[in-house]
Amino acid sequence: MDFNVLFFNSIPVVIHLLVFSTDSDANCILPPELKNMEWIYNYTRPDDNQPVTTTLRFQNTILTSPSSINFNAFGTTIDAWTCISNLTLSNTESVVLFKSDSSYTSGPFSGNRRLYLCMKFTKVTDNLFYFYLLSDVDNTIVPNDRVFNPPANSIPADTDPLCSTFCQYSTEPKIRTLQKTGTIDVVPIDAALCTPCESPCEEQVVTCPDLAAVNFTTITNQTGTNDQDTITYACITGYELTSGSLTRQCMNDQTWSESVPVCEVVACPDLAVVNFTSITTQTGTNYQDTITYACINGYELTSGSQTRQCMADQTWSGSVPVCEIVACRGLAAVNFAINCSDWYKLPTHNNLHLYHWL
Repeated sequence: MDFNVLFFNSIPVVIHLLVFSTDSDANCILPPELKNMEWIYNYTRPDDNQPVTTTLRFQNTILTSPSSINFNAFGTTIDAWTCISNLTLSNTESVVLFKSDSSYTSGPFSGNRRLYLCMKFTKVTDNLFYFYLLSDVDNTIVPNDRVFNPPANSIPADTDPLCSTFCQYSTEPKIRTLQKTGTIDVVPIDAALCTPCESPCEEQVVTCPDLAAVNFTTITNQTGTNDQDTITYACITGYELTSGSLTRQCMNDQTWSESVPVCEVVACPDLAVVNFTSITTQTGTNYQDTITYACINGYELTSGSQTRQCMADQTWSGSVPVCEIVACRGLAAVNFAINCSDWYKLPTHNNLHLYHWL
């Protein structure tokens, strides 16, 4: 991909570039609205504070020679650039890093060095962008501008951290704008540089809307409502997840991932008929519902539970009641201790002998 930016000319001009794509910039992604479009480019030169208006044309991610982004570094002309990395901050902000195709040396013992352009873009509309160059002004090159020029003894690798290595500055850069010809969009008055470049400005943070309370759930963890923040729910005791997701994440399009969790009450299985019982009351088969039995006439409870309740694990408390037939107790034997001295013989009658208890 190729990306052509034309700036840093000492005199405002209209520039048209023919750029040939290469395969060397595959790791760089630019805002798609910038590519293959001609833009009116306005900025203020940092070396003399003079306003500049020129035309820039972005074509993929390569700035080929001769580019209007050009410097003289100790006699070497730097006028071609390749995008080597980028960082997406939000759906409207990104940081892009260009590396000079040519190297230069400042002396016989300084080694070969390259220049880097760290550009932070903010999209206002499809017709308007503004950006900053996130480096301090380098006074060793001509013209003096905000370019990262690493020390001779500290040559960075292309894979070094983007912001902490290449995009450092001690004085705040000025805003630069890109506007399509014939449009009238304007930069908002609250446009501001974000520091550090890994984070968007507070007013530009991707924020998801607050989520409404979800019935029958509790929030077990929430990191916030900004991009990549998460919220985790749990169904309350006696309820289970039937649809949706218990964990949701704030996405960079300001929506929450997944869908609202739905927790519904736990239901216990229907109970089988219990012999020799009748059901005196039953509130249902859901969590905390109860069923109460009574033994029928002539039967009594010998084991199990007369009342059972539906539990959170979808089981019934207690155990099945057992009613058995009532049995009467056996009668005790009647003992008679006869003492002959306690009886006397009555006169006989018809050959029957009668005795009388004394």
